[in-house]
Amino acid sequence: MTDKKWERVDRAFNFFAEKLVENSLFELEELARYTQWNPATIKTYSTKRWNNFLIKDGDKYRCGKQFTSFDKNTFRQHHSQKDAIEKHFYQLLVEKSVTACVSAIEIYNKPDFKFREESFSILMINAWELLLKAKILQENNDDSKSIQIIEKGVVVKTTSGNAKTISISKAVGLLSGNGLIKSVVADNIGLLIEIRDEAIHFVHNDPALSVRVQQIGAASLRNFMTLAATWFGYDFMRFNFYLMPISFFHQSDVESFSVDSAAKENLLKYLKKVEKSYSDDVDPNFSISLILQTRLVKTSADDALEFRPTDDPSAPELQITEEDALKSYPYTYDKVCKILRSRYKNFKQNDEFYAIMRTIKERGEQFCKERRLDPKNPKSICKIFYHSRIIEEFDKYYEK
Repeated sequence: MTDKKWERVDRAFNFFAEKLVENSLFELEELARYTQWNPATIKTYSTKRWNNFLIKDGDKYRCGKQFTSFDKNTFRQHHSQKDAIEKHFYQLLVEKSVTACVSAIEIYNKPDFKFREESFSILMINAWELLLKAKILQENNDDSKSIQIIEKGVVVKTTSGNAKTISISKAVGLLSGNGLIKSVVADNIGLLIEIRDEAIHFVHNDPALSVRVQQIGAASLRNFMTLAATWFGYDFMRFNFYLMPISFFHQSDVESFSVDSAAKENLLKYLKKVEKSYSDDVDPNFSISLILQTRLVKTSADDALEFRPTDDPSAPELQITEEDALKSYPYTYDKVCKILRSRYKNFKQNDEFYAIMRTIKERGEQFCKERRLDPKNPKSICKIFYHSRIIEEFDKYYEK
């Protein structure tokens, strides 16, 4: 990429940074004049390279909070296609971290893998260790000494002569002490470490512990993605991240995770004790463990399982109530506002908020659904209920 083009990229970065601070609207023509790119180029970039932080507001645009994940160098990287740009050390660790995480999920989801939970916990801990060290480096201007073990002013070396780095437990302690990770995240990582450390005892034929590991692993994956996106602006849209629900396994398939009887009971008791300490936690962003459920849902797909009414008394019964249909819309307007107030630093119920809500409502059942308070009475007043995904939608507009 030519020096002239880099100059335009840097101008675009400065323009967006200024508009974000001012929280002001702008037209694409104004951006074209400032950067000296032609309008066609600006229009292309607005729908491709900038679409994750540019927010359309009528005929104008505003710069969303997602832009804060960039500095001048990472914005150049975002703009580059074939040109090589020197990356920070912490960025390389983030990439390796995500690679380890993807590997953990791929192994977990293999249909016939006899070392499933053990391998998942080992790789997921590796992913966490790299991510946490990357954050420490980022906070210390990419100084490699910030993650090295230093004794009496001297860097401790391994047998091969390389610098020793801090343990994952030390990294968790440093970031917890600085308020960069919450205790629920630290304890979730701690449970995963405990599971990994117990791997030497694993034998077979214990589905109960498999379920517990999956619940902790699912929460760990969600916590990992949240922090990687928040800390480094990492975009996970390229991946389909999920753990296969345990209910899809036959009883005979769930064999890969167990310990001897006494050790198993000790581990289960410890997992339950830590989970119980967070029973009252209501933070929507982080979890100590998650339960995955398999449900039958209505779909119009060609290969979907069909149901039809019948007078056959031996046919299976399926009842779907309005409450079932609305379970995905758990929030009232007041509840949404309460969550937003506790979630964001700069949230206010002002004209800007009301404008966003109007835009969201226009998108229909993707975010909200109207129902009668008395479903049996056609004259009953109606009330709007909101889907849980509305909270993530507001992440585009406000700062956590």
